[in-house]
Amino acid sequence: MKNSVFLAIAGLTFLVSKGQTTTFEGRIISEEEVPEMVLNAQVNHFADAKIVRWKRQHSKGRVGNSFIRYVAVMKEGKRPLSNARYSSEGEILYYTEYYGHKSIPDFLRPDLQQNFAGHRATGGTHVRLYTTKKEYYRIRLKKGSTVTYVFYDKNGNQVDRNQLPKDTDF
Repeated sequence: MKNSVFLAIAGLTFLVSKGQTTTFEGRIISEEEVPEMVLNAQVNHFADAKIVRWKRQHSKGRVGNSFIRYVAVMKEGKRPLSNARYSSEGEILYYTEYYGHKSIPDFLRPDLQQNFAGHRATGGTHVRLYTTKKEYYRIRLKKGSTVTYVFYDKNGNQVDRNQLPKDTDF
């Protein structure tokens, strides 16, 4: 009986968590396949950045919405890779900077140590949304073979992933 209840709860948890994920279908594309409005926006926002590659992503968001994104993967000086995501109309949606585990902001470390003991932070991203001017941090944690992401606002407060803006796909 206990096994049946456990399996039912585990299955339900899987279905609920599966419904809250964002799925991506994408491919690397040539610059010629990027709409001119997107290319112009990239130059306006990041004229000095070196484009490493372009991606076209079809995303299905957490609430079932579907959208196309153009992603400029960039290298800026000695900084690690970053990217900017654009709508098909050339609107910049957000900018993401990647960093390794040694570069995780110090103000996030106390919460990570307190609430995720036994997990190892392997890296993260700093995300700046352009429409709302909000900023978030996504930290990648690993415990054994399990990978978990935890989200924070710019003040270091944990944010439930479901409370993030619905059109984001990070």
